[in-house]
Amino acid sequence: MTTQPIIESGMTFGPYPESQCFHIEASNCYAAIQRHVRMAEFLLLRTNKNKTQTLWIVEAKSSTPRPENESKFDDFIAGIQEKLINAFSLGWASCLRRHPDAEKELPDAYKKINLSQTDVKFILVIKDHHEAWLAPVNDALRVALRSTVKCWGFAPTSVAVLNDTLAQRYGLILPEQGHAALNQTDP
Repeated sequence: MTTQPIIESGMTFGPYPESQCFHIEASNCYAAIQRHVRMAEFLLLRTNKNKTQTLWIVEAKSSTPRPENESKFDDFIAGIQEKLINAFSLGWASCLRRHPDAEKELPDAYKKINLSQTDVKFILVIKDHHEAWLAPVNDALRVALRSTVKCWGFAPTSVAVLNDTLAQRYGLILPEQGHAALNQTDP
């Protein structure tokens, strides 16, 4: 069984196997706390060929401010950082059953997750963004999330900014026709 596709920022994510996807932005856990709490779109639990689980925290945007417009760009990065950290925090708290709705909502795979052995990837997908424009956004987001990545002991490569073409290659968004290919390779 698969989830329904998630349509965000003009892109169609999924569908994914039901046990792998937690649409956290549409969850009751989030609804209960959403006032003044910004949230990323969804969590995607993937297992690579080495059987290592990675929790992908995904945020989607249709555009970004130019890095030259420092004030707007810094605000944009801070907003993305906030959403990704909040989604990570609520996802982990849900796995730990810190919220009453978690038991009913969490896919079974999330209830069995070994939090000490699971990697995390913070993913920002930007629609129609040129590949050459991804690096400054990726660098800024990596700096913004550096303390979170260090404190939690995640890999230095735990932050990735993709455009819709790259996201399609990694099986995050729906190709022109058909279903998302579940490519387990990390960005």
